[in-house]
Amino acid sequence: MQEKLRYEKLKKERIDHYLASVYTDYSRSYFQKLTLEQKIFVNDKPVLARYKLKCDDVINIEFKQEKTNKIEPENIKLDIVYEDNDIIIINKQSGIVVHPSYGHASGTLLNALVAHSNGKYNPYLVHRLDKDTSGIIIFAKNEKSKISISKQLQNRAIKKVYYAAVKGIIVENKGRIEAPLGRSPQNRKLMSVNSLAKKMAITEFKVISRKDGYTLLEVRIITGRTHQIRSHMKYINHPVVGDFQYGGPDMINGKSYQRQMLHAYNITFTHPRTSKEISFTASLPKDMVEIFESK
Repeated sequence: MQEKLRYEKLKKERIDHYLASVYTDYSRSYFQKLTLEQKIFVNDKPVLARYKLKCDDVINIEFKQEKTNKIEPENIKLDIVYEDNDIIIINKQSGIVVHPSYGHASGTLLNALVAHSNGKYNPYLVHRLDKDTSGIIIFAKNEKSKISISKQLQNRAIKKVYYAAVKGIIVENKGRIEAPLGRSPQNRKLMSVNSLAKKMAITEFKVISRKDGYTLLEVRIITGRTHQIRSHMKYINHPVVGDFQYGGPDMINGKSYQRQMLHAYNITFTHPRTSKEISFTASLPKDMVEIFESK
């Protein structure tokens, strides 16, 4: 598949770094390999990874399918919200990891999707949810869809709506949090608003209802940073219920909750083939239905 784009920045930038920032699901090393194979052209001439882009340079990229480590198929139940020849939308259950990683070599959503595909396509991960966050997640079925959705994410064109139960009573009916996030100096596994944080994160919320000591929220993320909602809620002193890592309480009305009460409820984006706006909703899991429907 081929892509064409124009570099519009005044500042010069290495082409491998720039392309990795645009196509966020591809690494710099991937683009470095493409330059060595003369798959990337600037102004109709092949370039190396160290080439410094100038304003108005025209870039042509010939993508090729990456070789990935073999993911074994596993018979894991999937809650499929929608599926066609280009994408598959899953309502992810809490407690399942999205993709294999250190400590989670199997039992992941990708293992389940490889089994579901039965060799007909390779599922591509285009965004992520934390292990204990439930809800809607997109997978691409081909390179074109992966690139399209990745670019929409980069351009903040994908709208994501979450439901969350948070500690305490939020007085405002709606709010907007603009605060940069970075790795916590105290715990590198966590994200926090701190003096070293450089990536701005924007979270908007509105109150659905206020209960006895907690608030139910509809949350929209404008940016897509790691642990964004969880860390921003802690920042305003209203951590997510059940989120032990970020200081959330584990009890509501005498009942214990062992995972963060955070659910990816809705996603809206442009279909990679039809170019039409589509929207999907993931029904709430049982543990969150109990909270949201309680009197």
